[in-house]
Amino acid sequence: MTDSLRTSRPLSIWDMVDGPMPHGILGVGDPDVHLIDGTPTMFLGGFSTSFRNRLYVATLPSHADPAGDSWLVATDARGRALPLAADPPRGAWDGAGMHTPSFVPATADQPARIYYTGRRSTKQYGPKSEYAIGVLEHRDGQWHRREEPLVRGDALRRSVLEPLVVHDGDRYLMWFQANPYEIGPGDLPDYEIRVVESADGLMWSDPRVFTTSSDGFFDNAITRVPGGWLMVLARGADIHGSGGMPPQGLWISTATVLSADPEEWSTPRHVLRTDESGTPESLARGTYGPGILHTADPDRVVLYATGVRDTPRWPRLITRRVLRGQAPVVPSPFYLSVTAVELHGGATPGSPGGSPFTTSAG
Repeated sequence: MTDSLRTSRPLSIWDMVDGPMPHGILGVGDPDVHLIDGTPTMFLGGFSTSFRNRLYVATLPSHADPAGDSWLVATDARGRALPLAADPPRGAWDGAGMHTPSFVPATADQPARIYYTGRRSTKQYGPKSEYAIGVLEHRDGQWHRREEPLVRGDALRRSVLEPLVVHDGDRYLMWFQANPYEIGPGDLPDYEIRVVESADGLMWSDPRVFTTSSDGFFDNAITRVPGGWLMVLARGADIHGSGGMPPQGLWISTATVLSADPEEWSTPRHVLRTDESGTPESLARGTYGPGILHTADPDRVVLYATGVRDTPRWPRLITRRVLRGQAPVVPSPFYLSVTAVELHGGATPGSPGGSPFTTSAG
């Protein structure tokens, strides 16, 4: 990697306050982005107008810019956002909803999969919240949910969420977040990213720690680049406006091989700072749920993230918007967006520096 990496100005694709929002969805986030059969494809978690957490997919029209706002969510015959799978049964381990998708393409002996976070508890955050990780499998043209979770928490960190799964060679690697519980208003973050390995994508090894609570990272995304791998990491945004959070934004790290050992990855570098002046209001409380797309252009990488808007609580927000002649917004404890930024390097193709996305040891 060169020393002059920088990002373009963030561009909102969907925004709960300023719009647009797909018909049938109140909020959307957790972009997981891939190039599938030549088509940029984004898997998303969303909160529907029927108040369910569901998984969705969006694609990019031919020749449209992946760093732009032309993404189209798949819809049903009525033009409403189409969930990827049926809702889990009420009372199931994921009965309160599915989010944070991580797509893995089919292999010679395993189907395409989407790993996801499921919630059993009615509480979204606080000591009574509980999350685990499950999977959908693509068979006969449809996504089918496996009934039992694949990864659960332990006695100290009861919740696991934010899965990121990559298949490489003859193994799967899964990074995920483990925490005592999802933080609520007034809580400070206590996140640990762990990593596990599997031969079949279903039975997983014991976890090892990848980043510690003191590192502060919430989740990550990974893509292959010339010479190795590129990881983008995010810290948990100040979603409740509690204050006292560590620096926010996006970081990148590289490795020559896909490794579960953090020592094999370069020191994370802060490439998008959401506390800088000029940061859009839609990102001002930070980002999480990153995505990454290494485009068909070998020297172009686009980063994606869920942004948290710096805004007063809903009654004050709607009053402010009405006084300004703006459209009202739906009541929500927080307001999210999905944002794209282009990652630029200091070298140009064919220059002595080579590709800005070519990895180097350490």
